[in-house]
Amino acid sequence: MPRNLNHIKRVVIKVGTNLISNETGISQEKIDDIVKGIVELRELGMSVLLVTSGAVGLGAKELKLHTKVQSVVMRQTCASIGQPILMSHYREAFSRYNTVCAQVLITKTELNDRKTFLNLRNSVTSLLEHNVVPIFNENDTVSTDEVGTAVGDNDRLSAFVASKIDADLLILLTDIDGLYTNNPKEHLDATLIHEVEAITDEIMQSAGNAGSIYSTGGMKTKLLAARIASYAGCATVIA
Repeated sequence: MPRNLNHIKRVVIKVGTNLISNETGISQEKIDDIVKGIVELRELGMSVLLVTSGAVGLGAKELKLHTKVQSVVMRQTCASIGQPILMSHYREAFSRYNTVCAQVLITKTELNDRKTFLNLRNSVTSLLEHNVVPIFNENDTVSTDEVGTAVGDNDRLSAFVASKIDADLLILLTDIDGLYTNNPKEHLDATLIHEVEAITDEIMQSAGNAGSIYSTGGMKTKLLAARIASYAGCATVIA
C-alpha cells in the first residue's frame, strides 16, 4: 500500500458479496459501513469509484434458490432481479450523507473496444466532476463467456476499471484480513503476508479457489486483479 495517502487522488474499491451479506441476505448495516468509509475517503479529497458484487445473490434469494447459480440463463435472471435491489441499498446508504450514486453496468466489450470505452470514460469523468459516486457491476444480464463479453468476476473487473481510469489505488475488500500463506479458515498456522512486491507463482499457489455459493471470486482472482492493476502502475490493497 502506498505510504503517503496525500499522493492518492483516485481510488477504486471492490466489495464482494460475502462482505455485504449475512445469513439472511444483503445487510443494510454492512453496506452502511462501506459507504461511511467511502465518504471519509472523499472528505480527504479522493475520488472514489465502487465495484460491487451482490446482484446475482440477491436475485437468487428472491427466487428462494439455495445452491450456487450455475447456468448462464439463471445468472442472467438473478442479476436482472437483484441489481435494482442492490442499488436501492446503496442509494439509501449514500442518501444519509447527501451523496448521489450512479449505476454503471459494463461488459468486456466496454473495456476492450477503444471507442466504446472512451465514451464510458467520459461519462464516468462527468459523474466524478459532479461529485457522484459511480457504482460498477458486470452486466450479467447480457454478458456471457459464450460470446466473449464476460469479464468473469468483479475482482478482475475492478482491476480493469482501475487501470483504465488511471486510479492510484485499488482496494479489494474481503471477509478476511488479507493475503495469507494459506487459507486461514482451514489452516490455523497460516500467517498474514503484509506486503508483496511481485506476484510470483509461489504467491499464486498460496491462494485458494473457492468462493461462496453466490460469489465467483476467491483469493486467486484477487491476486490476478492485483497483477492487472500493477501493470498500470496502480497499487493494490487486499483487506
